[in-house]
Amino acid sequence: MNNFRIFSDKKAGVIACLFLLCGLAAVAQEWHFDAATEKAYQLVLNLQTDAVHQQIPKPVSVQEHYVTALAEALELLITEDAEKFNDYETRFEERRDRKTKLNNPDELFLQAEIGLQWAFVYLKFGHEFDGALSLRQAYQTTQEIKKRFPAFKAINKTSGLLDVIIGSVPEKYNWVLGLLNMEGSIEKGLRELESIQKSSHPLAFEASLLYSLTQGFILQQNELAMIRLQALLQVQPANRLALFLGASLAIKNSQSEEALTLLTRLADQATGLPIYYADYLKGEVYLHKAEYLNAISSYRWFINHYKGQNYTKDATYKTGLCYWLNGNSNDAHTLFELARSTGREITEADKYAARSLAENEPPHIGLTKVRYFTDGGYYTEAAKQAETITQAALPTQRDKVEFVYRKARLAHKTNDLNAAKNLYRETVSTSSSEPWYFAPNSCLQLGYIALQEKETVQAEVYFEQALSYKKHEYKNSIDSKARSALSQLKARK
Repeated sequence: MNNFRIFSDKKAGVIACLFLLCGLAAVAQEWHFDAATEKAYQLVLNLQTDAVHQQIPKPVSVQEHYVTALAEALELLITEDAEKFNDYETRFEERRDRKTKLNNPDELFLQAEIGLQWAFVYLKFGHEFDGALSLRQAYQTTQEIKKRFPAFKAINKTSGLLDVIIGSVPEKYNWVLGLLNMEGSIEKGLRELESIQKSSHPLAFEASLLYSLTQGFILQQNELAMIRLQALLQVQPANRLALFLGASLAIKNSQSEEALTLLTRLADQATGLPIYYADYLKGEVYLHKAEYLNAISSYRWFINHYKGQNYTKDATYKTGLCYWLNGNSNDAHTLFELARSTGREITEADKYAARSLAENEPPHIGLTKVRYFTDGGYYTEAAKQAETITQAALPTQRDKVEFVYRKARLAHKTNDLNAAKNLYRETVSTSSSEPWYFAPNSCLQLGYIALQEKETVQAEVYFEQALSYKKHEYKNSIDSKARSALSQLKARK
């Protein structure tokens, strides 16, 4: 009996040590890929999704599920393929409902990631309620990981993006976040993303892409976003996802020539998921350059091949616009009529196209050319075109206001801030209560200039004024930018 008691005590001690070691291993565990899954992951980031599905036909490990889930989400976000949506949604639900050991941080990380991925997918396909639920699930799981496994670094990628998104919501909407029991911080989110991207972590490149996207599309730091994206392309110059996102950011930053270079490099990398939206972006660049026949060709290719509904109304409208600007009014009116019954009005671009199509007359040719030259970064051409226009010759009050606004945008882009401020203020004062976007965007830009000049109180006034306009073509976009700016101001106090 004594020998048995001694043996039992020793056995209990060994078991206790094993439990302790297992516990320490769980705390110290960090996300990693084996060689085969790492190869598949790199294929995903290069948008070679078919190759991924061939390499991992039936995912087993949590890392394999992560890779295939990311491939499916990116495919849906880029193609908007409605035929694949239901199939991929079923796979998402099966992953979400997997009976796994949720004391494993890898498994919890997968749940947080697929929740966040599908929040974006649901929003892309117009399922706002499902998107909100999926975002909340991602947030709750992320918080659980950070509480139970504080040393698990991979979650910083997920929580960083969530912090930036949630932290961008202005203070007066915090009651909604309170109902959902969510809170975020832009500064904290950026720090978390940076902690991954500046390391040798397996998810570092993906985190770097997300950092650039948040800077450009959420925080409106376009130049910083482009610098970070260009740095990534120095490391992986042929990466299709980085080339695609870089072109999108370049257009947003009025760098259409740079965008065209990146889109050309993207077209040279023919293997992988077809990115027909890239042809839409090419159409945008050629419209900016006044190469209207090339723009028409690019827009038509996008319209004929894209499986989604977003941007098709805008692409059809702009095809007609290119004909109009090129002097072909008959084909222009034919395309305008077709655009009225094409696509849907979810994106800002499609909403603006619908609003433009509702006007009695097509847009003023000279003003439209000034607009697109400026948008593309062709400032010399924009200035020359503006010199051919006199305000007295403009036929409508809207055209007269737009002319002042276009001159304000050109002055702002060329860093003539005093002229820009005066012209923006004139735009606001002459717009009255008309439902045009010129005044609210002028307020937004005045806010940005005030921030640049460290006049934070005045900046806040301008951002609030931008939000005060009730109806205009770019309300969602301008409001989102103003709210994000206000949130950043709040965080600095």
